[in-house]
Amino acid sequence: MDAFLAGIPKFRRPAALIASCCALVLLATLLLLPRSPPSAAPDQLASTSAVRLDATIERRSGNEVLWQLPPTTPPRAAVFVAPGCTIRATDFFDASPRCPRCTGLPEERRFTAEALRRGYAVLAVSSRAECWSLDAAGDGTELAAVESIVNWWVNEKHPHLAGLPLVGIGASSGGYFLSALAARVRLSSVVIMIAEGVFSAMESIPSRYPPALFVHMPKDDERAREVESSMVKLRTSSIVVGEIRCEEFAVSAQFLAARIPALTRAVADGLVNVLRRKGFVDEKGFLRKDGRSIPWKKAAEEAKVLPEGFRLERHVTEELNLAYAYHEFTSLKNGEIFDWFESHMDHKS
Repeated sequence: MDAFLAGIPKFRRPAALIASCCALVLLATLLLLPRSPPSAAPDQLASTSAVRLDATIERRSGNEVLWQLPPTTPPRAAVFVAPGCTIRATDFFDASPRCPRCTGLPEERRFTAEALRRGYAVLAVSSRAECWSLDAAGDGTELAAVESIVNWWVNEKHPHLAGLPLVGIGASSGGYFLSALAARVRLSSVVIMIAEGVFSAMESIPSRYPPALFVHMPKDDERAREVESSMVKLRTSSIVVGEIRCEEFAVSAQFLAARIPALTRAVADGLVNVLRRKGFVDEKGFLRKDGRSIPWKKAAEEAKVLPEGFRLERHVTEELNLAYAYHEFTSLKNGEIFDWFESHMDHKS
């Protein structure tokens, strides 16, 4: 301290001492405060891109096919999307005159909006049944059908996309499907979300297999171990791999209102209050179970916090699942996901 004071004029030393003491007290206070939940990405509460989601919809080979081209010309790349079980391609786009059945689930629509904003053409395909079929034998399989759909869309429907990088993302059942499809379709890179892929069933990994990024939630420890096993197998085959681990975080009204465009802050406040009163969250605001396992809507209806004609049950459940971080599509890692795509645009499959 004497050395510190030596370089300061005497008439300024009391102020310097006070300032340094205050700084030390502030630092100690910050160190003792409980850390905020690992709710992660800086863009967690950022507003959705202003890009308007307006998909074209068609059926081909028994599959529902939706797509939208970016506002930028020419497109930078194209992305194929394989949704998970019970999730449809219509969940990745907002309702519009061309797609009145589109629902715009909060995480899916944010991914689509970000892709379009970055100049990606987006192709989303629904599975024929609730989940994807992985049967690889025969021309009538879903793998063969989607391979044909992708080739038609890129080479015939929008030939200006031919030659551009084509990437893929699949979640849960869609992640398994994409991991198999990537052995048949030329992709620059893939993102396999909340799934370990079908690599354990592959006798060998094709040498041209694209770089694969695994985005998963380690609370599901069994799947985390399987993801690690898949990563080892891919690395052993000299395939570039990456990993993003998504952790749980506390639920807040600010989070819900920011993520779900049609949800008002007043309703979000009411929902979070119900979660607390019913003990669905702990003292720090972390969910005790995922959104599918708690009767939050019934409790909210009994508390009369939901407006008449409330139709956002799937949207709220998705965000609760995301906060619980066990098994849910996430756009919180959009930045890292698109960085992955863009760092492997030159990959030759």
